[in-house]
Amino acid sequence: MPKLPIFTLSANQLLIITGLYFTCVLNYPFLSGFIEAILSLPQFNWLFLVSVPVLLLALMLILFSLFSVKYLLKPMLIILILASSMIFYGSIQYGIVFDYGMIENSMETNSAEAFSYFNLELVLFFIVVGLLPALLVYQCRINYQSFLSELLSRMKLVSIALGTLFVILFFYYQDYAAVGRNNSYLKKFIVPTQFISSGVKYIKYNYVDEALTFTTLDAQPSDNSPDQKEVIILVVGETARAKNFSVNGYDKPTNNHTQKYQLASFENMYSCGTATAVSVPCMFSSLTRDNFDRREADNQQNLLDIVALANVDVLWVDNNGCKDVCNRVETIKLDVKQDSPLCDGQYCQDEILLTPLKNKLTHLSSNKTVIVLHMMGSHGPTYFKRYPKHHQKFTPDCARSDIQNCSSEELTNTYDNTIAYTDFVLSQVIEQLNTLPNDIKSSMIYISDHGESLGESGAYLHGFPYAFAPSEQRHIPMLVWMSQSEQGNESQQCLKKLAKQQTYSHDNFYHSVLGLLDISSSTYQKDLDIFSKCPRSNTAHDLKLAKLEIAS
Repeated sequence: MPKLPIFTLSANQLLIITGLYFTCVLNYPFLSGFIEAILSLPQFNWLFLVSVPVLLLALMLILFSLFSVKYLLKPMLIILILASSMIFYGSIQYGIVFDYGMIENSMETNSAEAFSYFNLELVLFFIVVGLLPALLVYQCRINYQSFLSELLSRMKLVSIALGTLFVILFFYYQDYAAVGRNNSYLKKFIVPTQFISSGVKYIKYNYVDEALTFTTLDAQPSDNSPDQKEVIILVVGETARAKNFSVNGYDKPTNNHTQKYQLASFENMYSCGTATAVSVPCMFSSLTRDNFDRREADNQQNLLDIVALANVDVLWVDNNGCKDVCNRVETIKLDVKQDSPLCDGQYCQDEILLTPLKNKLTHLSSNKTVIVLHMMGSHGPTYFKRYPKHHQKFTPDCARSDIQNCSSEELTNTYDNTIAYTDFVLSQVIEQLNTLPNDIKSSMIYISDHGESLGESGAYLHGFPYAFAPSEQRHIPMLVWMSQSEQGNESQQCLKKLAKQQTYSHDNFYHSVLGLLDISSSTYQKDLDIFSKCPRSNTAHDLKLAKLEIAS
């Protein structure tokens, strides 16, 4: 790379040039979205439209002036340019918003997941939009004056910026309030203010605020059939969206493997969040989406703790990270570096879950057992790595991480291959449950943590703020299979009817599992228990009748 020339600017000149770069380039997603919202109005003032970039520039100048002191100004501007360029890439390519949830998700992302986003286009983009402007700032020689002169100069610049803000808001405050209120999500695209405020909030919540007292809950097994043996498999899916399941009416055969098992598909199921860091802790918590707080959830017992308190044997088999949910129960963390054709050193494909599952089912040590299988599922953007080559059912697919450069057909085919492969793994889970003795009731619940965008309206991946996240990121699948000893024909039909007609969410998961296991707890809410709506075979007498019915 040729050596860049050294040039001299005053501090104010550098602030103005950098402010213009942030306004016109790095804040393009916000600027274009806000201007588009104005243009969609039945009528508007053109001066109001022109004022938007001017107001944004004034805000940038005020922000940058806060750290415009000698030895700090250039390093801070370089850091902000580099960080903002990466966020800019995520915004324009995937529609990602870097709010608190995305900060949290990023901090809990492992290196393998982070590198899955790495591609040549990203490198070139970072060099042109981030590295080169940062190098220009580095090469700039700032002509600092005396402290008093610099202070007066900065006060003058800030006064002009504040005056500009005052004039614009004096004439157009109502216009900004109206457009902003109807498009409040757009402020989340402003850089660097959004990721700075979200980062400060994350640090405050996790490293500054006083630790919460850990809350213990209560639980005890029901008196109904205390000797009844039961196994429940909870399969936590990853990034699966309901609309791509053929069992929900999708026009491609993505559920052929489980079709013969007549699973109940809950067609109107919705997630608690749009990222794993929120959804998994939320679905296993007694908190609902409306009152969910990650710190509070981490500092109280969750569903697995409650189940274990009721003398149920609990095992978490992990292929994707449990987000602290499994911290207090037996956990098998799958080794991605193991010698297996299913593992590549960074990820393992989900068939790898079947071996520890089989081992557990052949060594049951308690009357009641809950096994959680946390899948890698359809985790993007490298969807093509989520299934073995011989499970490449739909072609052509998209064997690259810069998915925005794939055709819609290629991207959808690749994603659908992940769903079909998940369906295959679920069929193998059911096959293993079918090998259990007849006196053991068994069931499987599959539910995804969140959905995924595949380019609809220019949005990709997931993690959007819930308030304006597209339905593809919130509408998730839930499939339920129960052995004949667990459900009779009447109750199975009842369950399928509920699954087709009623709307549910992750809020129902906690209470439904407790109800399925006949666990009593003050946290249990029957109205949120899906299975309480249908009759069940709970007693040994009912079990014998079910066996006689099957035999006849």
